[in-house]
Amino acid sequence: MSEQTLAASDIGQLEALHGRLLDLCLRLEEAASDLDIAGDLADLADAMPPLLESVHDLEERLLFPDFDRHAGSCFAALAIERLKAEHRCDRLAAEELSLTLKAVADGQCGLSPDTISRMLGGFQESLRRHVFSEKIVLESLLAAKAEARDIFG
Repeated sequence: MSEQTLAASDIGQLEALHGRLLDLCLRLEEAASDLDIAGDLADLADAMPPLLESVHDLEERLLFPDFDRHAGSCFAALAIERLKAEHRCDRLAAEELSLTLKAVADGQCGLSPDTISRMLGGFQESLRRHVFSEKIVLESLLAAKAEARDIFG
């Protein structure tokens, strides 16, 4: 079985998915300031988990292994394991927030609007951190490949 490397089309897809995550962040910010938009909350609730799954799948299937192969250091494996752990936390948070937003949209949530706004704010900040971190991984990988060197070399 040959190892897959990150192709230009994969990079384009990853950048598009990261763009969708950042758009989601804007929508979460808007929702945090106006929790009365039940339809938007339900749409957000439905959009979050599958979008994260798509991004994480591409990163873990192609970006992380390619990064590790070009790292030149055992540090990469540790960094990748940390990013994968963050993926798991992000997915759990997305599921919890999705259920909460569905409950709010259905008028069945017992949490205060302030609590829900804080949940939305915290999650969107986590997503922004996610995108920033993985853009650094991607840029480091591309620079190392272009210069025919190890990432940490």
